[in-house]
Amino acid sequence: MIKITVKDLLENTDSKLLIGDESLEINECFVDSRKVKEGSCFFGVEGKKENGSVYYKEAFLNGASIVVINKMNSIDLDMYKDKTIVLTNNVLKVLHDIAIFKRSLFKGKVIGITGSVGKTTTRKILVSILKNKYKVLTNNGNENGQLGVPLTILRLKDEDVIALEMGMSMKGEMNKLSKIARPNISLITNICESHIANFNSKEDILNAKLEIINGMDKGTLYLNNDDSLLNNLKIYDKNINTITYGIENESDYMVNNLLIDNNINFDFCMINDIKLNVPYSYIYNFLGPILISKEFNISNDDIYKGIYNYKNEHHRLEIINLDNNITMIDDTYNANLKSVKASIEFISKYDKRKIFVLGDILELGKISKKTHQQIGYLLKNSNIDILITIGKYSKYTGKKCKNIWNKHFYNEKDSREYIKKLLKEDDVILLKGSNGMNLVNIVDDLKKYFIFQ
Repeated sequence: MIKITVKDLLENTDSKLLIGDESLEINECFVDSRKVKEGSCFFGVEGKKENGSVYYKEAFLNGASIVVINKMNSIDLDMYKDKTIVLTNNVLKVLHDIAIFKRSLFKGKVIGITGSVGKTTTRKILVSILKNKYKVLTNNGNENGQLGVPLTILRLKDEDVIALEMGMSMKGEMNKLSKIARPNISLITNICESHIANFNSKEDILNAKLEIINGMDKGTLYLNNDDSLLNNLKIYDKNINTITYGIENESDYMVNNLLIDNNINFDFCMINDIKLNVPYSYIYNFLGPILISKEFNISNDDIYKGIYNYKNEHHRLEIINLDNNITMIDDTYNANLKSVKASIEFISKYDKRKIFVLGDILELGKISKKTHQQIGYLLKNSNIDILITIGKYSKYTGKKCKNIWNKHFYNEKDSREYIKKLLKEDDVILLKGSNGMNLVNIVDDLKKYFIFQ
């Protein structure tokens, strides 16, 4: 069992004790004062809009025993004589540094997973397999950034393996995460236009993702060799062993005997007859976890078990059965060109009237119009019956696929009544868009209308 105390915090970070007990153990940690639990530690991180440290009173009220906050002019000590308050000039750096310290105490393996698409799915599949043999610590939800990764490490107790999803939106962020997590094994799923508004090119995104190896003293880097930018990528660090996997391009490990029907059947890495009912592009989310599982000496039976026990997260191609035999597919978690293509492929399997609701893909910057036009070409060659577009740029999608009946709305709120009236018995409807487009509100509205009316 790995435990750290307030004394460890003071000795390994730039902070000082204002009041409280140095011997107090630091248990689960939070950066949201509303979510703290009894006996937990609250980090009042400075945000772009407000200083989280001002919520230290709310954190104590909700059960926190320890708060780490900025040096402020006014701190009410009389009310909190039985609590522990630690002061610093930079709460985020203290959060990072104490996570680095706790990671240094861990003797097991750390796996870091990044990429533009499929990080969460790949991580969840890997955890589903590994947990058949090991105790695994992994991210909660989408806590994969500058706050989420250190908070995950600080939850470490007696686990054998840490499987971390690691996300970034700007250059230098992955470098910080890698030096906190110090992965022994890393995996990059693919490189595409996500967050490209913050970069000059996809090559810049690649270089930012490759920062994941900066915290690796030595270890293995797994790469999807069918990705155009990862294909035959040369890593010049002699301590990093690069292993590639793929379906199309010659790789260290290749998919064999691929058969696509209602299910997808394939053999991979000495495992035969893997059956999946997923979009074709989803196969890649399984290949990396299978290879890593082999490195952990997981048996084929346990790999099968992990694959088939894996459940999609909410809002990721989540199938919801509504009244009137209507099938709703909620894929509203996020979007980019590759995942939209996978969604089109997924709904196209249905032998029903197919309605595709597309919200804007955000953070594309100057390629926004072009990308939404590309989606139009994809839809034009699909068997989608009706297209509903929502947002500033998705209107360009509809203009490129005039062979499909389509209608445009500038926000999701205006579309709700129309979509409810449009749906008929036996229809299938898929909703896809960036999280900021709030298409989940349409999902919730349809669930209430067609299940509880």
